Amino acid sequence: MQISNGIYSDTITLNSYDVDSFNSTHTSYYFRIMQEVAGAHAYQRNVAIAHLRQDNKTWVVTRTKMSIPQYIRWPDTFRIETWPQQPWKLYFPRACRAWSADNEILFESLTHWVVMDTITQRPVKPQSIAESFGPIATEGLVDPDLGKRVSFNEGDFTTLLVYEPTILYTDNDINMHVNNVVFLQWMLDSLPFAFRDSHVVGAVDISYLAQTFREDHIRVRTGLSETDLLHRDTPTLSHEVLRVLPTGETQAVCVATTTWRPRE
Repeated sequence: MQISNGIYSDTITLNSYDVDSFNSTHTSYYFRIMQEVAGAHAYQRNVAIAHLRQDNKTWVVTRTKMSIPQYIRWPDTFRIETWPQQPWKLYFPRACRAWSADNEILFESLTHWVVMDTITQRPVKPQSIAESFGPIATEGLVDPDLGKRVSFNEGDFTTLLVYEPTILYTDNDINMHVNNVVFLQWMLDSLPFAFRDSHVVGAVDISYLAQTFREDHIRVRTGLSETDLLHRDTPTLSHEVLRVLPTGETQAVCVATTTWRPRE
């Protein structure tokens, strides 16, 4: 691990429990490691969740876009870099890239974070925290504008796949709510095994709208714009995670699109 010109970098060896039946990295692993190095960088600069909590604040992720050109295999080693950028609106954009041992790009991502006041549950301006990271090498900066957030409109789909997961004890994080990576895992777990065997995720655009907690009743919906979409080579799927309220009404807590390609 090292920090140079404001960029945190590390070399990591993949674990055998982070690959699927084809010895290929789980998509959720890339999301987990992306957030792990972000947290490690913040910890080195004394602005991790543990530090912010002393001032009744915390980090909350609101959106991530990730492209995934390649999945590595166990026991490969890879190099990863992450860096925060200057605040954009109320967001704290953070970029991340990973390369294989052969220097081929594995994934690239940009995530919007906010600093949340844990008492008022409202975002606070992140400028003071940005100063803690120091100057960033400008050649690595990327456009912080992720464009319009994806939406889930039931009328756009010919088929809806519905999945109701059980929230596990291990799904909860140190903020005392379900970890955001679990939302992505629920979306992927809702899909048929045969489709997962034949396809891998090539891109994800995911937005987090609200928190969920361990006693919640969760429903995951995946919308297919065409009935045979799962038989296409490069389908794009729409996903929504809902909290089912005691009244039977639902609240959207996460929306996403995933774009797929045939498994090599």
